[in-house]
Amino acid sequence: MLDNEIPPWPIAAYLRDERFGLRAPNLDDAEYASAWYEGPFPLSSESARTLLAEQETIPWGANPTIRLMVVDLATSAVVGGALVERTDNRVSELKITVGGLDLSHDERQRMRAAILGLLAPWVMGELDLMTTRIDVPADETILIDAASRLGMVEAARLREHVARRQGRVDLLMLELVNRDWGRASQGDADG
Repeated sequence: MLDNEIPPWPIAAYLRDERFGLRAPNLDDAEYASAWYEGPFPLSSESARTLLAEQETIPWGANPTIRLMVVDLATSAVVGGALVERTDNRVSELKITVGGLDLSHDERQRMRAAILGLLAPWVMGELDLMTTRIDVPADETILIDAASRLGMVEAARLREHVARRQGRVDLLMLELVNRDWGRASQGDADG
């Protein structure tokens, strides 16, 4: 096993595509915090282990904060993370992080777009959320296009909110509304 590999952990068929898979975290993932941690400052392995141990105490489906590890299926390496922060089991905010300093801006967007393509349908269907939202800088057009194909629309815009080398860009808050939210499934209907 390579140094950056982790033991294989189960990845559900509906949370994978040809390149990436999403799975629940384990304490061994602390070693790869630079790939999955979404905070503004780096997290040491020791601090990441504490964070995972503290966050993963509530049974996974009931936890208002669901953390998933993004695994490169070809190498089994943790290459990113996804965070679903739920409020009242109706709305959520998605945060998608990808690691690797050697990635171009476009490759980072393509990875986030692929992860969003797995994550958004899952939170709407499996978690039965009313809405979900993701914040995207306006210059990340690859990710914005992918979100649009999923049915996400701009719900709000913070003008010149994100600093870039070339100047400031807007921050878009893209939202997906679950058109089936609250409807009884055919199997649940009374006669």
